[in-house]
Amino acid sequence: MARILIVEDEPIVGMQLQESLEEAGHSVPEVVDSGDAVMGAVLAHKPDLIIMDINLRSFIDGVDAAARVRLVSEVPIIFLTAYPSQGSQDRAIATKPAAYLLKPINDRQLLDSVDLALSPRPDGRSGRG
Repeated sequence: MARILIVEDEPIVGMQLQESLEEAGHSVPEVVDSGDAVMGAVLAHKPDLIIMDINLRSFIDGVDAAARVRLVSEVPIIFLTAYPSQGSQDRAIATKPAAYLLKPINDRQLLDSVDLALSPRPDGRSGRG
């Protein structure tokens, strides 16, 4: 069972993600709704994985929040977005995410990406990041 932090500012989407992950046996200690709150949640919960929306209604977007997380942790990050653009995709890829998913996502796509992100690599770390 993995501890997964969700960063999603749409409450219904956050609840759906949480429900899907918990039904699959994972723990979701918190659904964070702003980029500004990500670092505090990462330090408090020490997640095994972060699922992060790129477009957040806060001063810090998901990509900037991920870059800050990278300063203190190599935790795998799966990005979600409903509004793909080459610029945001390029910025996201620079943070070495485990996956980049387009909304709407289905449970199978989500859980497959989570399994891949959490699977051990040859160097002993998890994910592709």
